[in-house]
Amino acid sequence: MRATDDAELHTRVQAFVPTFRDIVAALDALQAEREAAKAAPAVPAQLPAAPAAPATLPQADVQALVQQAVQQALAAANGQATPPPQAPPSTSTALSAPTPDDQQTGFCSIHQVQMTLRGESPDTWHSHWLEDEQRYCKGVRPNRRNGRR
Repeated sequence: MRATDDAELHTRVQAFVPTFRDIVAALDALQAEREAAKAAPAVPAQLPAAPAAPATLPQADVQALVQQAVQQALAAANGQATPPPQAPPSTSTALSAPTPDDQQTGFCSIHQVQMTLRGESPDTWHSHWLEDEQRYCKGVRPNRRNGRR
């Protein structure tokens, strides 16, 4: 970053720090997600592949944050006022349609990993091991209105 004096440089750095922290937090979350995916048990070949959209959303958010930080740094270098940081685009509008439950898809929407089919027919279910909690996760299931699980 360039400036003609220390006060101007200090102002530019102070404007950039919150954006930089957001980028670092997003990169840390992405790294933790990748490590969790590596730690998950191997998935047998006969299970369907994981949906591509949930795995690519964090990468898109990180790229958007990086692009925004670059634009703000360039604007600050040119002496222009920097706009306040914007939140990454929300995916809630894209997910407003009813989605199949995780037991039907075999993909855990909580941890973004493929689950393993367990049990014997007709009593089968999908789950994956959570190493840090030392338990199995069965993903998200919709609430039943008739009182049965």
